[in-house]
Amino acid sequence: MRFFTPSKKTLPSIIIALTLSLPVSANIGDWGMVQNFNKKSELAKQGKIQAMYDLGKLYERGRGTNKNMIKAAEWFQKAATAGHAGAQARLGILYFEGRGVNQDYQKAIKLLNAAAKQNVPSAFFQLANMFELGTGVRQDLHQSIYWYERAKQSGYYLAEGKIERLQKRLETGAVTLPSSQTTSKQTNSSSPLIQTVLQGRWLKRKTAVGYLPSNITNCAKDSHNSITCISTSQERSTGTEIITYNTESIVTTNNNKSFDVVYTNNVLDVALLAVEDGNGQTIAPSTSRIKKGKQGKQRKLSCTLKNSKTITCSKGASSFNLVSP
Repeated sequence: MRFFTPSKKTLPSIIIALTLSLPVSANIGDWGMVQNFNKKSELAKQGKIQAMYDLGKLYERGRGTNKNMIKAAEWFQKAATAGHAGAQARLGILYFEGRGVNQDYQKAIKLLNAAAKQNVPSAFFQLANMFELGTGVRQDLHQSIYWYERAKQSGYYLAEGKIERLQKRLETGAVTLPSSQTTSKQTNSSSPLIQTVLQGRWLKRKTAVGYLPSNITNCAKDSHNSITCISTSQERSTGTEIITYNTESIVTTNNNKSFDVVYTNNVLDVALLAVEDGNGQTIAPSTSRIKKGKQGKQRKLSCTLKNSKTITCSKGASSFNLVSP
């Protein structure tokens, strides 16, 4: 029997594919993480603003405690009210997504603008996404370019390509309004399949997907039979790193029931975490093997609409269902 041995070229792609599929886990048995959580909790209860934000991140990531998005949002709210810019940005994204709080685009915009005034790059990038696709705000490509420019200046590598693409759309006049801003005549110009997909909030195993319309994804029509989607920034953990990434996709119909999804994951940031060895000694973070940028080749899903609430997708030999509440 022969076994597959990854080459130097394929190994990074394998590592990234594995890490991006891993959920953020609690690992509450790690003594060091529990101690850190308890320390942050005590400081937050004493009114320390940075500790409030840190505690929200620990609840969000499940570090030293069980993951709890409601408690995460509560601590982000306390820190945001006290003026913490990072908490304002993170809470704004949670309001956009409807995670830990009821979805509210107006609160999201207010918080993101407050964070942007304090020069938080993630707020720049999220505002740019929203203005690009007109989700929660009226579509405005000029505003989108402005915020992408701010994100680019702050080191968001993805912003440069976005700016070039949007400038070309403005030059050619290829601007398509999202469904929330179209007239009934414009809406009817979309294929029935595209309209059904756009109206859903698609979940895989109760988790919002980043490549179709969902609470974490902005989507807008490109043409009669295609849409483009951009997810908010998400996080995955390897145990030694927190990987921040987003997903971009293009959805194209084949007929009135089937469509293809081509998507790419983009790593926005990699945060190294201190870990403990078996003797309780802290190991200093090392250099990550995961690099910022687009990860590997584009991935493709072949999907079929079963009904207005169910989609079946296949990737190679495996298949799964997506559902919309």
